[in-house]
Amino acid sequence: MQKTLQSVASVSFIFFVVLGGLHISTSLLLAQDVLNPATTLLWNALDLPFLMAALLYGTSRLSLTLEDITGNLKIPFALCSLASAIVLGLALYINFGFPDANLF
Repeated sequence: MQKTLQSVASVSFIFFVVLGGLHISTSLLLAQDVLNPATTLLWNALDLPFLMAALLYGTSRLSLTLEDITGNLKIPFALCSLASAIVLGLALYINFGFPDANLF
C-alpha cells in the first residue's frame, strides 16, 4: 500500500501543478479584464479538478508522513481520507447547490 500511495502522490502532484497553474493564470487573465468565453469557461471548470488533485496529493503525502511517525498506515490514511471526503463533499455542495447568476 505504501508503494501505491507514493505513486498516487507523484501523479497527483503533476495534476496539482498543471491544474493549479491553469487556474491561477485564468484568474489573472480575468482580473486584468481579458475576458473571452474560453477563459471564463476554464476558470469556472477548473476549481473542482484542482481541488481533487490537491486533496489526493495532500492525503497521500500526509498519510505517508504520518506512517513514518506512527508506524501504521491504515489509521492515518483513513482519517485523512475521511477529512478529504468531507472537504470535497462541502465543495461539491457549495459549487452545485448555489447557482452562479453571472456565469458568462
